[in-house]
Amino acid sequence: MANIQVVTIGEGMIRLTTFNHQRLETASLLEVHIGGAELNVAVALAQLGVPVAWISKLPNNPLGLRIVQEAQRFGVDTSKVLWTQEGRVGLYFYEKGASPRPSNVVYDRRHSAINTLKVDELDWDFIGKAKILHLTGITPALSDLCKQLIAGCIFRAKERRMFVSFDVNYRSKLWTPEQARTNLLPLLRGVDLLICTKDDAAILFNLTVDIETIARQIQASLRIPNVAVTHGDKAVVTTPQGTFSQAGYNIQEVDRLGAGDAFAAGLIYGILQGNWETGLRYGLAMAAIKHTIPGDWFIGTKSEIEAIIQAQQRGVVR
Repeated sequence: MANIQVVTIGEGMIRLTTFNHQRLETASLLEVHIGGAELNVAVALAQLGVPVAWISKLPNNPLGLRIVQEAQRFGVDTSKVLWTQEGRVGLYFYEKGASPRPSNVVYDRRHSAINTLKVDELDWDFIGKAKILHLTGITPALSDLCKQLIAGCIFRAKERRMFVSFDVNYRSKLWTPEQARTNLLPLLRGVDLLICTKDDAAILFNLTVDIETIARQIQASLRIPNVAVTHGDKAVVTTPQGTFSQAGYNIQEVDRLGAGDAFAAGLIYGILQGNWETGLRYGLAMAAIKHTIPGDWFIGTKSEIEAIIQAQQRGVVR
């Protein structure tokens, strides 16, 4: 593989999904997918041709091997995943609802192997050669040790002059808004790009204005150079070079999980190209495509993304 340009660090999980909107308590079959926000981003970037590595700690058993093998299938470098005989693979169960019943996620990830991962175990000679480190707010929500891991990763990355991308990814089932705010704010002051939804901005930062104003206020208050905020099918990013915005697409939702990670991957792709507008266009197109695909992962090609961006794709491609 070419020199790694992006490294993501976080938990890989097994996702078990009910069929046909069934309830978990009555389902007789569950569909297996692989998930995890940072891994989702890595898989999406790999399909854009970006040399990307995903790093985690996994138990050396069939479930851990399945996660790695699936990631490798899409071109993600997993050579620096740490293997252990202790801990477990985290699981999450997804029950897709239909209006008015909301979809529901049930986590079973306590004592997963990543909770024992320490920053000194990581190969920083390998990581430091990349341009971008991508992290999320999910990992520090898992445990105090995981919070220390992410704090250490940001510190080490900045020592090596890496660009640090951080997606808030607030999860109400992992911690309260107060816990998230208290623990995330010190971390965020060390990042170069913050990605946040409008809803998460309201929960964590008490900001309820339009997304452009939210981005500028976060940029000013936390002194983060670049802030991207999404809401529905719109996105904005404010940078030292200016503020850029982009409208998205009308979608037919099949599975929304992972759409935010697809957006993050597209935005990071734009950063690597030196063009924020490209990042927004790719991010929104990839998020739209992800909504149409079961599972957590964006599956697609650059030509498909570009066709959607150019509004050339209509109905069935023949």
